[in-house]
Amino acid sequence: MKREACIFLNGRYAKREPLISRVGDDPLVIGVDGGTLHLATFDLKPHIIIGDMDSIPETDLADFTSQNVQILQHPTEKDETDFELALDQAILSGCRKILVFGALGGRSDQLIANILLPMAYLDQAIINIFNGAEEISYIHSQSKISGKAGDVISLIPISGDVRGVMTSGLRYPLNFETLHLGKSRGVSNELSFTGATITVSSGVLLCIHTHQVDLVSGKEEER
Repeated sequence: MKREACIFLNGRYAKREPLISRVGDDPLVIGVDGGTLHLATFDLKPHIIIGDMDSIPETDLADFTSQNVQILQHPTEKDETDFELALDQAILSGCRKILVFGALGGRSDQLIANILLPMAYLDQAIINIFNGAEEISYIHSQSKISGKAGDVISLIPISGDVRGVMTSGLRYPLNFETLHLGKSRGVSNELSFTGATITVSSGVLLCIHTHQVDLVSGKEEER
């Protein structure tokens, strides 16, 4: 049974996603509707394609079917987004670490919904969203962050006030503080070294880690 899943949505992608290297060996690869078409860029093939199939050509679906890819088609009129269906499928498949690409960009309602959706799965899996140089994670107990000194770390409360926030390894330390919903206290901190530890007593922090990569002219190399 695979323990890690990679989900590819049909959102915005960098010319070459610099953090695709975070994908482990032999993950469960789930293409979400038209997001499946981005997989070839990363030399990946889907194990599962899921969604209402309104943004992937029938000819491509037929090709994937001939390659024995599992096609899970859902009606267009449904209560869940395709992303939610993909997360449910990853959990059902036994994956407890889920990496998501292409979740951002496009309509603001979908962007906000995609960022908030992993909140419903905090007790089932570790879910990270990748967008170019940015890595989004969710901290509700303790989390360790790896990167380079100078990487930007923003901690944003998204479940109301987040209490008992303690950090080590950040330029501006927090010592058992409360980050209030709607306030900017935790924005634009930095890694002091190659790693940091963030702990909260109650609540959930959205952690946006901006890695130092070069995104000019399609060249995305970690510095």
